[in-house]
Amino acid sequence: MKYFILLLIVISTFFFGCGEKKVEVLPVGEMEQYTDPAYGFKIDHPTAWKNYGTAGKAVFAASQDVLDKFLDPRTGIEGEQVTVEVLPYAGKTPADIIQSVKDDLKQQNAELQPDVQTTVGGKPAVMIEYRVQATTKTSIYGHQDLVQGDTALYKIDFEGYGAQYGAHVNINDAMLKSFVPPVVVAKKPDVWNPSQNLSVYDSKYFSFKYPENMEFVDVKKGNNDFAMEMRADRRDCSIHIDVFGAKNLTVDKVWDQNKGRYHAKGTGTTTLDGAKAYWVDYTPMANINSRAYFVVKNDKVIRVTVNWFAPQKEIYFGTFEKAINSLKLK
Repeated sequence: MKYFILLLIVISTFFFGCGEKKVEVLPVGEMEQYTDPAYGFKIDHPTAWKNYGTAGKAVFAASQDVLDKFLDPRTGIEGEQVTVEVLPYAGKTPADIIQSVKDDLKQQNAELQPDVQTTVGGKPAVMIEYRVQATTKTSIYGHQDLVQGDTALYKIDFEGYGAQYGAHVNINDAMLKSFVPPVVVAKKPDVWNPSQNLSVYDSKYFSFKYPENMEFVDVKKGNNDFAMEMRADRRDCSIHIDVFGAKNLTVDKVWDQNKGRYHAKGTGTTTLDGAKAYWVDYTPMANINSRAYFVVKNDKVIRVTVNWFAPQKEIYFGTFEKAINSLKLK
């Protein structure tokens, strides 16, 4: 409650100081839980919102138009976006990472409020309020909560375009209260080995062979037509496949529309079941590498994403590639 009152005070100070138009505070409404497939953190978000991010960096918003507004004020619609990003310690202290986050905000010419020591999900945290001038008349307001975990810092960033920040204060508060950091489980002493016995996964869109000691994970398809995921022994070593409408576009056009979403380390073309496919390599977070494939069959885009722990690429990557190469499109 103390945290919520403090946040309201900060919001009022920002708005009254800059003359932002006031809007009605939105009710929390129905929420659903998101569980990160790589690190296991959990957070609730409005059911009408989607996750536009990746494993280890979830980005929640009501639509892509809302996200576009933050990137270019000349486009999109005003709204709120909430990002939850994992920042592994990797030899750094929490203080080092917090300072780096503040430096990044300053690089964006953000106006920062003094740090607030708080607690999130039972863990010590630092809250940083900020404001960035988006246009001559409108600012982007936000606060970042930097939560100390066992192996990483969790950055929860609430950003509102103009008065939308104040309108979403109750939703932001509910999301923050719902955040659950992952429970660190001791690493298994044995190295994972793929089973030589193969099973066949079969859906109405595709089939493929996989080692029988991989485990299925429940995933929500959202607005897609289909989604599935299976893992090896680690959350960050997985095969994720989703299917959505191609809208009469060729695979070349589909790739043109999607390639900008990735910070590519490499791209190329290949074939999946004889059909032309594009692939892109990228690094969603430290020590995790990913490859995504795009292929089109019967006016459906089949997007295949494989993720693996980079220091143990020899254990996982080859196994996942064999599974993808066995893909049969329908």
